[in-house]
Amino acid sequence: MANDQLTVHWKTLDDTLIASIHFVGQFDEIPKNFGKLAEAVGPHINGKAFTLYRGGNPKTGYDVEVCFPVSEPVNKGDVTSRVLDGEQVVCTIHRGPYRSDDEDKGIGATWGKFWRYSVEHHIGIAENACREFYLEDMMDHGDDSEKYVTEITMPLLLPKWLARFDESLGQFAGDDVKRDVLEGRENILPQSDTDKKVAWVKGAMERLDAAVPDEDTRREIVCRCAHIYPAEQIRKLKSKYEELGGLDSFMAWLKEDPGYEGAPYYRDPERGDDVIFIDKAPQEAAKHKEATDPVAKRASACHCPVIKAAILAGEKISPTFCNCGTGWFKPLWEAILERPVKITCEESVLQGHDRCKFAIHLNEGN
Repeated sequence: MANDQLTVHWKTLDDTLIASIHFVGQFDEIPKNFGKLAEAVGPHINGKAFTLYRGGNPKTGYDVEVCFPVSEPVNKGDVTSRVLDGEQVVCTIHRGPYRSDDEDKGIGATWGKFWRYSVEHHIGIAENACREFYLEDMMDHGDDSEKYVTEITMPLLLPKWLARFDESLGQFAGDDVKRDVLEGRENILPQSDTDKKVAWVKGAMERLDAAVPDEDTRREIVCRCAHIYPAEQIRKLKSKYEELGGLDSFMAWLKEDPGYEGAPYYRDPERGDDVIFIDKAPQEAAKHKEATDPVAKRASACHCPVIKAAILAGEKISPTFCNCGTGWFKPLWEAILERPVKITCEESVLQGHDRCKFAIHLNEGN
């Protein structure tokens, strides 16, 4: 598949024993850390170097881990070893320098095209670290960076979502219901046609609604499938809540919070007597703001690739699915309030609204 000279492919990465140095800093610190790592692991290197990226920004630094596959563990100084879990990923190849005065030639430009491709083709990306594998680099071509070859990968959400759905169905509904609801799951792959994914999710939600009549139980099942809220952001907001000394002050501050890495995950927080209302920030904020067509506006707001595709195709899916969004906010507010909380979806793009609005019930737990 090609898009503006971008070709993507799918693969499964195996569990790998690695030695690594983890730091928060700027990209220009990567070479020196690879030098330290290579010196420490030396004869135990068992494959090509790669880097794990977990986000960040130029102001506060990027969360980076430089890695080598190794034949045996190495733990000394800044170097630690562990088995890095394998996973299913979507990949593309960058050819040329990592950085360039020509903004279209550096690896950042390839990452940008790759991300846009994932959104446009409804490929869900998980919260795990992205990876860069240096297949041909200075060890192969010296300073001739035009010949460098780098494989970049993003972790796929669908396998993780299905595994979480499987687990929560078993926990809250039992094996018989799980088997019925997940019928046909084995045929749904990350590279499956989007319409096939939409049809399966639509059917699964209909089967869940029929098998589990209790709304609260359905909410508990689906909310556990959500993306995992960044632990760093939870720590930041929990610390700010404690610093300000109360919910009213925290809510006032939250209106001004720039969010995680400068991109807010929420907007328009509002407190009622026993509830907090909060919106999920649109995935494609600029497109959402500019959209005049209501279907395009709703689709640009949605973070779920399957629901985004369903909206554009005019498919109706049970609002039970919207409970996935409640699970996104749940760990954050339970950490802040230090108790279980009930979160409900009050409005959603799936139900015809132009935003997703959630309610955190302050006096109700699970």
